[in-house]
Amino acid sequence: MSKKTDLRILRTKQSIRTAFIALIQEKGYEAITIQDIADRAMINRNTFYLHYENKPDLLNTYMDELLGELKNAVVLCPISMNPYSIAILETVMQTVLEHISRNTSFYYAMLIEENRIYTFQAKMEKIIKDKLNEGWNPAAGNPTLAISKELLFEYLVSSFMGIIIWWVKNEQPLPAGEVSSQFSRLVAYGHLKAAGIAYEE
Repeated sequence: MSKKTDLRILRTKQSIRTAFIALIQEKGYEAITIQDIADRAMINRNTFYLHYENKPDLLNTYMDELLGELKNAVVLCPISMNPYSIAILETVMQTVLEHISRNTSFYYAMLIEENRIYTFQAKMEKIIKDKLNEGWNPAAGNPTLAISKELLFEYLVSSFMGIIIWWVKNEQPLPAGEVSSQFSRLVAYGHLKAAGIAYEE
């Protein structure tokens, strides 16, 4: 009996979330009402309130669950800046993209165009920045940087997120592995050298 009850709860929550994401894409988060969600999910308002306190609770719960999954996946990727490994950064990027590909509708709603949720992007950026910082271990003999560490991390995270947003917005125009490979080489060699463009000091 409990298994049937659990499955019913899971199905109801999934219906609520599917409706919620579709409505964000259609009309934006601020314009959505609980009644809109209930109607789209084909439930009554009371059923919604059995699972979530209000609309922000639904948003935050779903964001935290997806970002928790992303963080857990990224944690499994070892990273080191001394020496820097192209293959490891490629693995981190590919892990992120594969996670996104399994939850495309949600990430599109959270990251793209005028209806995006800015707090979601900020939380996602923090996960990536924390992962890069994890590989920065002074005890391992990291050399003194020729540029600001903070500036370096902002550059890397902005580049990382920019590629993710481009990939989601354009409906994954390249395979995750190809994007990851090219991104890691851009970071390692700089965009001019990676693109084969001649340059001089």
